[in-house]
Amino acid sequence: MPVKKQEAHRALELLEDYHSRLSTPQDRALRSAIERVIRIFKSRLFQALLDIQEFYELTLLDESKTVQQKTAETLLIASKWEQDNAIKANEANRIKQQEQEQQQLQQQQQQTVPQLQLQQELDKQPIIELPSPRLTTTKLNGDSPWEYDEITLVRGSTGLGFSIAGGTDNPHINLDASIYITKVIPGGAAHVDGRLQVNDCIVAVNEVRVVNVTHGEAVDALKQAGDRVTLHIRRKRPPAQAPKLEEIELLKGSKGLGFSIAGGIGNQHIPGDNGIYVTKIMEGGAAHIDGRLAVGDKLIAVRTPDGGERNLENVVHEEAVATLKAITNRATLIVQKTNILQALANSISNLNSLSTNAMNNVGVSMVDHASPDAGGGGGGGGEAGGGDTEMAPTARSHSPAFALENSSSRYASSNVLETGMPIGTPRAVSSEDITRVPRTIVIRKGASGLGFNIVGGEDGQGIFVSYVLAGGAADLGGELKRGDQLLSVNGISLANASHEDAAQALKNAGGTVTLVVQYRPEDYNRFEQRIQELKQAVAAGTGTLLRTSQKRTLYVRALFDYDPNRDDGLPTRGLQFRHGDILHVTNASDDEWWQARRVIGEDEEESIGIVPSKRRWERKQRARDRSVKFQGHAGANNNNLEKVSTLDRKKKNFSFSRRFPFMKSKDDKNEDGSDQEPNGNLSDPNSHDPEQPFMLCYTQEDANAEAEENILSYEPVQRLQISYTRPVIILGPLKDRINDDLISEYPNKFGSCVPHTTRPKRDYEVDGRDYHFIASREQMEKDIQNHLFIEAGQYNDNLYGTSVASVREVAEKGKHCILDVSGNAIKRLQVAQLYPIAIFIKPMSVESIMEMNRRMTEEQAKKTYERTLKMEHEFGEYFTAIVQGDTIEEIYSKVKNVIWSQGGPTIWVPSKESL
Repeated sequence: MPVKKQEAHRALELLEDYHSRLSTPQDRALRSAIERVIRIFKSRLFQALLDIQEFYELTLLDESKTVQQKTAETLLIASKWEQDNAIKANEANRIKQQEQEQQQLQQQQQQTVPQLQLQQELDKQPIIELPSPRLTTTKLNGDSPWEYDEITLVRGSTGLGFSIAGGTDNPHINLDASIYITKVIPGGAAHVDGRLQVNDCIVAVNEVRVVNVTHGEAVDALKQAGDRVTLHIRRKRPPAQAPKLEEIELLKGSKGLGFSIAGGIGNQHIPGDNGIYVTKIMEGGAAHIDGRLAVGDKLIAVRTPDGGERNLENVVHEEAVATLKAITNRATLIVQKTNILQALANSISNLNSLSTNAMNNVGVSMVDHASPDAGGGGGGGGEAGGGDTEMAPTARSHSPAFALENSSSRYASSNVLETGMPIGTPRAVSSEDITRVPRTIVIRKGASGLGFNIVGGEDGQGIFVSYVLAGGAADLGGELKRGDQLLSVNGISLANASHEDAAQALKNAGGTVTLVVQYRPEDYNRFEQRIQELKQAVAAGTGTLLRTSQKRTLYVRALFDYDPNRDDGLPTRGLQFRHGDILHVTNASDDEWWQARRVIGEDEEESIGIVPSKRRWERKQRARDRSVKFQGHAGANNNNLEKVSTLDRKKKNFSFSRRFPFMKSKDDKNEDGSDQEPNGNLSDPNSHDPEQPFMLCYTQEDANAEAEENILSYEPVQRLQISYTRPVIILGPLKDRINDDLISEYPNKFGSCVPHTTRPKRDYEVDGRDYHFIASREQMEKDIQNHLFIEAGQYNDNLYGTSVASVREVAEKGKHCILDVSGNAIKRLQVAQLYPIAIFIKPMSVESIMEMNRRMTEEQAKKTYERTLKMEHEFGEYFTAIVQGDTIEEIYSKVKNVIWSQGGPTIWVPSKESL
């Protein structure tokens, strides 16, 4: 049965709810046992189960992927998991041993326990026996500041050998009521065992919890625990050690500094790390003679003799190269020693057990001559210090990972450092290690295409490879390089081809593509400067002479949150964003990954990164089945429906909505998350109908609505200059309070519009102030059908509605029109060219709703929470922003920030671009 995250978390909630209901003394053992299960469920072990399910479905079961692609993705995930020490290799044995000990303890508890002499102190010396087998510290709480352990001690006639302090009646540290270890007696049972430490907190004794108990209850639990005592303890994790830095002074000689580098922003050597890494030590160079700098070292800074210091963290690759080349004589390198090489070497060495035939399908190792990438072009950069001496074919860096070079894995081939470390796409540099004669390359197209981008084709300048997607078909073969010029595709000459011609030839090449290429890095490097200039030109809207993809660039609004640190499949550095962020997609040529920048200001953008394509994200969401499907419900009962003759005749044109903005009926209050009592001042005082009046909302049916569940990914957008003040729609809990606060605090900036009604005017009312009174019901129905109202409904046989004209009147007066409407009104305002600021207040939990509205019962809070989830599911694509917070004040502040930042006059609105 597939593992579904939504169902898994729901099961965990049910388990915690069941646990909270166990309150009697006889339930203590069961409570403790359930707590252990919950800890495991919350651990990375449980998350790994979900990751495995996703990996199985998206990688192994994807028939569109080749064996090579599946192998590469599997190796990438394996390397990641092997470096994650949160899940220990002996986890299964540890749990099994705990279960055996638990059974033994239960058997002991069923036996008659001899009456022990009462002692107030627990620090008397025990009879020393052999300690029980030690259990390794188990960190089951992910990134928690605590680590947990279970320690079993054997009590003698004189005690356990430690003292305690704390409890709810006498906190040991500030207001912390935990039970702390304050002393470990030398020679005692705890001292001999060696694991218990001062300041450890006891969580349970023989499965009896001692959290939030008095000091006396903790003492009693220890006294009554029997001779064999299992302590469940937690302690603060030790602070992370600062990385080890070393200063290495090098004297630049005739061969330069003698090492090559890789990495930098946009060209990561290690996925997720913008650092500059040493990839090769040149024999006879300054670094080789000094002997301290090693492959895999990370360059932090360069210090010159005049006292200047250039930081190399979070810089682009070209800046790092320029800094090193600027060294004229002597310089001090500040480097960080890493264990990356050894970890990757150990991971890749396991591949030797795979069959030779299988690995030969992945790539061919370069054994007889130096790796083509070895000369500085390999890791993403030129030789530091300008050393350009040709590397001898037999030259090898003294790295323990060189035993890997005979492996058949692609990780020992030309596309990877000789140490086995995967690298990013390099900047093309002149290197005599790569042949300059034309060469033939055969690439089998994968699910994500050929896996490389091209530039050029303008005025006969040639077609060049500008980007090789890590893990793509071209990268798997290990032969195609950035800076290669494409001479032909399947025999079709590209000598004078335009960009479109080359793109079409590659698209129509079929599953197996034969390329004739020639490495011409000098010509390609001339493009790089032009590319940088053209990127600025594109951002300024001046167009481009050089296209880096087969598709034009576009702007999109993200309709989901994305954290690249939780995406195992990233080929290179990912770009983090949140729902509502505007992304400038600079390259949408790949079906799996897009290159994009996050727009942070009027003309400001962040650095480039990789984001999942629309197709990939939607496929992934369907695979994980995260979409929660809700069933709709009728807004009125059948008896009420029978009373509406006129509206019933028009049921083909209208459907029920949740409620009308001006009425909050008894049944419908809080339907949109309102937090106030119903407003009864609009009820008909002359009505004596004992039945609760109902309200029917007109909502135009969408004829183009798709039956299939819509998964939110991206919405294409464009900039628009507006001359009005945008209306504001707030949905979710607290919306009524926030609406009132905005109008009260900023009466000159916020206002409300006058609604329309067919109800007769009362003596004290003024037409145009209280309502726009319409004498003809038929006329108002006709206006509704002609989309002149954003929302309308019936109440006590009278029609009420909010017209587009009323909203526009407020907007053109320079005020934000506060609208208390449903999510359906957002789209209608957009159609009317009145783009609202739609803010959704999303509660963090049922408890947070009860905390902010203490009048609510738990049942009411649960219903409100479920309605907000349904609302997000139905209207999420229309929200300008989603706001969350711990307090009402925090939420209110965030809402105001969204309104100020989205007010205009330049705004982003949906466009008709196709994705």
